[in-house]
Amino acid sequence: MVKLNDIRTSNRSLQELPPGLVAVFVGATSGIGLATIKQFARNTNGARAYIIGRSRDKVSRIIDALKKINPMSTFVFVEGQFSLIKEVDRMSEQINKFEDHVDILCMSPGYLSLGGRKDTSEGIETDFALQYYSRQRLLLNMIPLLERSVSPKVLSILAAGFEGPIDVKNLDCRHHYSFVRASRSAATMTDLMFEHIAKRHPTVSFIHSFPGRVGTHILDHMLGSAPGLLWYPALILRYTIVPLYTHLLCISADEAGERTLFLATSAKYPAGKEHEMTRRIGGWADLPYGVGAARATVMKDGVGNGVYRTMWDGESCKESRLLDGYREDCLGRLVYEHTMGVFAKALKVDAGNGN
Repeated sequence: MVKLNDIRTSNRSLQELPPGLVAVFVGATSGIGLATIKQFARNTNGARAYIIGRSRDKVSRIIDALKKINPMSTFVFVEGQFSLIKEVDRMSEQINKFEDHVDILCMSPGYLSLGGRKDTSEGIETDFALQYYSRQRLLLNMIPLLERSVSPKVLSILAAGFEGPIDVKNLDCRHHYSFVRASRSAATMTDLMFEHIAKRHPTVSFIHSFPGRVGTHILDHMLGSAPGLLWYPALILRYTIVPLYTHLLCISADEAGERTLFLATSAKYPAGKEHEMTRRIGGWADLPYGVGAARATVMKDGVGNGVYRTMWDGESCKESRLLDGYREDCLGRLVYEHTMGVFAKALKVDAGNGN
């Protein structure tokens, strides 16, 4: 476990960096994402952060609060519907117009739902889009900017360590859909996709993280989505069990934000290959004394592939036999090709609608 004092030491060291750190946040309007961008504002010097979201009023209030924390940094709202691939492309273009590099890409959009499958106008299940497809689209769009960074980091906050089996004939969970099945599939596909992309872009560090039990409103929102006859028992749980669970068993959102910023900046999670110009493979913050490098998902001759599955405490997840089998079967390429196919279909739907 990485101790919280070590994490705070590492995060504070970011203040010593010269101005110009650039980060893109998705899901930073609430919960862990919001806590993370607050820590980013508190611990950086003259940075720029792009916040992707839907509500201009909500993000405007967040930006006002961030400017009070750090008046020397710049916070830019990028408005759009992140669950739509076409919107992800449009928002990516906006960022590309203003930046020649991106140092950190931090993604945490999504929510828990007790409802059934709900597709977007592009034909992708909404939760699955937020947890996987839209994140991967943004990542691929940002790769050229990330590769121009001295030490690029990609972080997807999801469900590392809770990967589930995937059906190669039903990767999008269109048949026999359930939220749990889709979430576990999204976690598995994230690992395989990161590993596939890392082979082509080895100077980028990729982290799939499970944040643990965090005292946010996500459980309350999930129970609020209970349909039909489930609504009343869910209401009881919202006002009895959930407050106790949050108070007694969860870490605070602030601590989760500190730990997430550490993931996104620490040399504990180096890329698979050093940067050609700087000969650097670590992070923006050097390792505190006594803290060692994390174990990558694939190690060869003592060198990692630059991809990490991490638990809430900052340490690597246990090795997964399930993922080992998928690697032997070369499913990373299959997942990549499937994902690109979903993107193509989504954009074709939009084109067919005249959008």
